Amino acid sequence: MDKRIHYVDNLRWLTVSLLVIYHAAMAYNTWDEANYIFFEAVGPIAGIVSFISPWFMPLMFLLAGVSTFYSLKKRTFGAFLKERLLRLGIPLLFGLLFINPILSYVADVTHNGYDGNFFAHYGIYFTRFTDLSGYDGGFTLGHLWFITMLLVVSLIGCGVIKLLAPLADKDKSRAMNVIGIIFAVIAVATFEVKLLGKTLIVYIFVYLLGYYFFSNQGFVDKLSRLKWLFTALFLICSCANVALFIFIRDYEVLNNVCSYLSFVTGILALITIGHDHLDFESSFTRFNSKISYVFYITHFPIVVLCQYFLSIMGIGIIANFALSVVISYPLTYLVCALIEKSRYVRVVFGLKKML
Repeated sequence: MDKRIHYVDNLRWLTVSLLVIYHAAMAYNTWDEANYIFFEAVGPIAGIVSFISPWFMPLMFLLAGVSTFYSLKKRTFGAFLKERLLRLGIPLLFGLLFINPILSYVADVTHNGYDGNFFAHYGIYFTRFTDLSGYDGGFTLGHLWFITMLLVVSLIGCGVIKLLAPLADKDKSRAMNVIGIIFAVIAVATFEVKLLGKTLIVYIFVYLLGYYFFSNQGFVDKLSRLKWLFTALFLICSCANVALFIFIRDYEVLNNVCSYLSFVTGILALITIGHDHLDFESSFTRFNSKISYVFYITHFPIVVLCQYFLSIMGIGIIANFALSVVISYPLTYLVCALIEKSRYVRVVFGLKKML
């Protein structure tokens, strides 16, 4: 990848790394959402989830759109989609067979009192189909819904990109600017619209915005002039969103406005900060970039197992959160390093086979 977009890789792995603390905090949410393991509602910890949620996944899909732009400069649509199917499809299948059963098992033990062993629970995992969350011990997409959605968005996105190819040259840039405005309006307007339980429409359109606009370094250069304005608005809106959603709860409309603004300003702030301050490469960043999908796939069961075993040991709920985060980060990195060094196992996690 060209040096000028190293910040895209760095933003991706840094964003993914937030998921350890994010998913550890889900066990303390205050909005009655089920989780694979739940302790009790703790507002300050739940606020971490509320702070990250509005912008996290939209940013991931926007970065995927930027990466797609550069990928399609080097390969055909067919080759790109084949690479997507292999790099995402194989880890998805492996995760559904061997990773997510861990989450489902812990959920059944902690919520339903299941007392059988892990391997016996496979019989429940593959026969109990409800809402696919797995919080009841049944089959689940778990955190791998992101990989599923990324496959769907990549397929739809490539179709749109091919359809709009006649407009994507310099002579018709004005038409693309109009289309870009339409994309942005749709992305914001559908922020609360869910398909398949997720904001799929938002993901499609931020992916396309990433492909057409945020891959243009001249465009990002111009945005970067407003970097600190975006950052200030992002922090104000995100903190207000946390306060209104977690602690006050009496101003739903204002809360929604703050959540929308956190989504928009968060993307703009983080992209421009990345552009100006994360455009570099080192052995450390290369490794983190290489294992970002592996980290994504492996971190969640590690977090949940840490929380589960610490609770068995009688660790208090606040200490459980802190220790789970402190233990899960190095443990996830260790697992990722072992996978990355394995000639064959790495393939089922989306890495290329060693020669």
